[in-house]
Amino acid sequence: MRPDLPNSQQPKSDNDCILPSGAAREPPLDEEKLRDERLLGLLHFHFEGCAVPQHWLKYLAVWSIAFATSFGSSYAQPIVAERDVLQICEAFSRKAPERMPAIVQPEAAKNFVGRYARFSDRLRGCLSASEREREPNSVTFLIQNTQYESYWKFLTDSNSVQWISIERFRPVTLADDEPWRAPFDVIAAPIRPTIKPGGTKIDPDTQGGAIQDSRIDTRIVEFFYATNRKQSDAPPDVEGHPQPAFTSDGPPVYSLNGWAAVSGYTGERNPDLSVGIVRVRVPEGHHIGNIELPPSLKLFGFELRRDTLDPTKHFTIRSIEKTDEAKWIRTLASTKKKKALVFVHGFNTKFRDAVFRAAQITWDLQFRGTTVLFSWPSRGDIADYLYDKESALASRTAFLRVIDDLYKAGYDNIDVIAHSMGNLIAVEALSNSAATRSPTAIAQLIMVAPDVDRDMFVQDIPGVAKVTKGLTLYASKNDKALQLSKRIAGGIPRAGDVPDAGPVVLPGLWTIDVSLIGDELFGLNHNTFATTRNVLNDLAILLMEGKPPPRLVEIRGFPEPPQKAAYFRYIP
Repeated sequence: MRPDLPNSQQPKSDNDCILPSGAAREPPLDEEKLRDERLLGLLHFHFEGCAVPQHWLKYLAVWSIAFATSFGSSYAQPIVAERDVLQICEAFSRKAPERMPAIVQPEAAKNFVGRYARFSDRLRGCLSASEREREPNSVTFLIQNTQYESYWKFLTDSNSVQWISIERFRPVTLADDEPWRAPFDVIAAPIRPTIKPGGTKIDPDTQGGAIQDSRIDTRIVEFFYATNRKQSDAPPDVEGHPQPAFTSDGPPVYSLNGWAAVSGYTGERNPDLSVGIVRVRVPEGHHIGNIELPPSLKLFGFELRRDTLDPTKHFTIRSIEKTDEAKWIRTLASTKKKKALVFVHGFNTKFRDAVFRAAQITWDLQFRGTTVLFSWPSRGDIADYLYDKESALASRTAFLRVIDDLYKAGYDNIDVIAHSMGNLIAVEALSNSAATRSPTAIAQLIMVAPDVDRDMFVQDIPGVAKVTKGLTLYASKNDKALQLSKRIAGGIPRAGDVPDAGPVVLPGLWTIDVSLIGDELFGLNHNTFATTRNVLNDLAILLMEGKPPPRLVEIRGFPEPPQKAAYFRYIP
């Protein structure tokens, strides 16, 4: 019985819940079905007169501690592991574990969750319009900072929550407040076995990728690379990058089981393909869409001064390890999830910058498959536009070789993101290979501001469509890099541009005009992360679900109804 409610409004059973006006009624929970089940992680708590069924308290044990008193529930509180509550409290309060109380009482838990709830109106500003429309009657908690949707996984016994694994995340960074931290840090399993101090091997197949070792840096992004650049002659730098993930009691280990540390790659061409694994650390203060690097002073393209690199504030390369192609394929094959994202960078991009961009995309999307960077020989200088263009044309075979290696490793879901001149490689390579490849060779080909002759692009796309399930073009009339390329190319219209007549529109091609997001797509150190986040959300939905646009309320068909949309526009 609820003493605060008249008889006519009393819940009929433990499975009944009095919801706020207009709110949808939740169906009864099946106790067995909820074991080891993924639950939507945009957490909803209805504060107005809701009686909590007893078996809900078991599955939502952590949160029931926080709300049992405010709901007026007389049910006995279930046992909750102290470390779980401490970890959540620490995440919300930003206090170090040693500064937390030894025992977290229900009142303390209620206070910190309540503090988070008081920001609910501001947090709603972090939601897309479609999410606000879908959840008008609930308080929505956005956990961590980088994903379209979150999933919480509960394993329960009769009286406690054994553990919680948050698999996907979504960023919350308030303009006038410090970023909210994730309640659980993302701990990525090493792609290959790594040696800890003392010679112990870390198993890359650890359950869920959560390796329980306090020495593992949870902000490391690890991914594969393939490049036809020449290797740098500079030796690996122990104090800078790259450096080994761990050192033993003796000197640092730079080569292990056929993996050799290298310092990087130049912009010169190499007839051979070099492959390996790279590790990048994402700084604590990272904002979505940005690549935080030390400020530098340039004059006429020459760098006069660069500030000191700070790993807590800037992206840093921790290690680059090279191996032979056969071992690389075997390592690819050893990963559990056979879903790959291949990133092909654009013009005016050094190897280091390509690595940072691949890390940023992987981190911001919280991509849960295997990322592969294909880095072709760009000198990273605007004056070398024609050199870069010839390098791109000469890299088509190497790109297809990487795709073939993924197939040899058993990958049946391969997505490709090509930026700027990288589309000259991906589009032409796939178009020319259409006659010899499977109709579903590529799941999604995502072409961002393609620096490709518009007429050639229109001619090639029908061939590309034969080997892809989905084709998406993000075009912009305000992209600075694309406008520069257009001038260097003699004013020839580019496929990623949006002239007055409109963007490229072709059958089977999803064209999205994102001119309003700013003046750079995937540009280094740009400051439009708040709006770019929505484009990254759109990318995340596309990669996870393969859904056609519009995927966000901000993306609308043009021309507008009742006419049939020919393409889509991003309108914040």
